[in-house]
Amino acid sequence: MPFSSLYEAIFQLMDPPEKAWVVDLGCRNAGVLCRSMEQFGSRIQKAVGVDARDTGFGEIPYGEPIELRVMDCAQPLDFPDNAFDLVYSKDMFECVTDKEALVQEISRILKPGGTVLCVNCDWDSVVYNGRDKDLIARAVHAYAVTKQGWMEDLDSWIGRRMFGIFNRSGLFDSSVSVHNVVETEYREGTAGFDFSRHIGWLAEEQTGALTMEEYRTFLRDLEETYRDGTYLFSKPYYLYKGTKKG
Repeated sequence: MPFSSLYEAIFQLMDPPEKAWVVDLGCRNAGVLCRSMEQFGSRIQKAVGVDARDTGFGEIPYGEPIELRVMDCAQPLDFPDNAFDLVYSKDMFECVTDKEALVQEISRILKPGGTVLCVNCDWDSVVYNGRDKDLIARAVHAYAVTKQGWMEDLDSWIGRRMFGIFNRSGLFDSSVSVHNVVETEYREGTAGFDFSRHIGWLAEEQTGALTMEEYRTFLRDLEETYRDGTYLFSKPYYLYKGTKKG
């Protein structure tokens, strides 16, 4: 399963207390909350997932104690002070313009001694091995820095920035670790295969960053590299963990 090793690393850092209240900011389809319930069971009393859109809410079956709400994390969060034991977020911070304000909101809704765990890919550090180094590097970088229409902001270096964004607030005791998702298979259902398809929107939407012919050449390069046994994909995630002071 793609990212299975990443979720193992995430769950090792979560460690919710008994009767924990957990919120996932930018939850998409609530997949992490469902996995958390399987991992921690009755230790989680309430799990709230929020996203700016509800388009993914129907993709995974969920029920109590999971609650899903539409909420824009770029705005003040509609939760009371000191409501949660754990705030979790993955690949959402790069899309928010005022990151410092979101850090303040996370601190506000966390209980003293509560945990924030933010997991972010460093998009400009994604690696494919292949023959055409210039084309591969340009395709990956273009995807990292080209803002899609639904994004409020885009920071391709968000993974490496997360520690500093939280630590300079002075609100948390901070630590950071890195987990690389590494694959040597290129087939449907793997992270590298799926990411190569996401890159295709650069050509499909005629962004000017990648032509359709360049994109097809990029895909052929990855396929040929896999066939000759030299393919590798690496996607680095920075796992920031903070404990609220006070």
